[in-house]
Amino acid sequence: MTSLSDVVTSHTPDANISIVNVTTAEAVPGSMGRMSLGANPIIVRVAIILILQLFNLCGNGFTLITIRMTPRLWTKTNFILASQLVADVMNAIITFWYNPFLLVVYVFNNPCRFFT
Repeated sequence: MTSLSDVVTSHTPDANISIVNVTTAEAVPGSMGRMSLGANPIIVRVAIILILQLFNLCGNGFTLITIRMTPRLWTKTNFILASQLVADVMNAIITFWYNPFLLVVYVFNNPCRFFT
């Protein structure tokens, strides 16, 4: 039969092992994998946003140029469409500033937290 002191001492951590040494020893082998898992979704997100912005600029720019260069397309409906296209193009241009922000904050400014 086990006593209360045996149960308490068997579940208490060893006093010779410090928490810093244990966490460092566990984190070093997988540190590259853990750090890259945090950066990969951000890089994929930035790539997708850049592709969508290029489609946005090309498609809306082509439509705006077509409306501008063809006088029979100068109708009230197309002027409303053109104003929406201009707003969409401005949104794409402003969003170009968001991509470097994502890269700098979440990828390049990611300190290594595995060592203390």
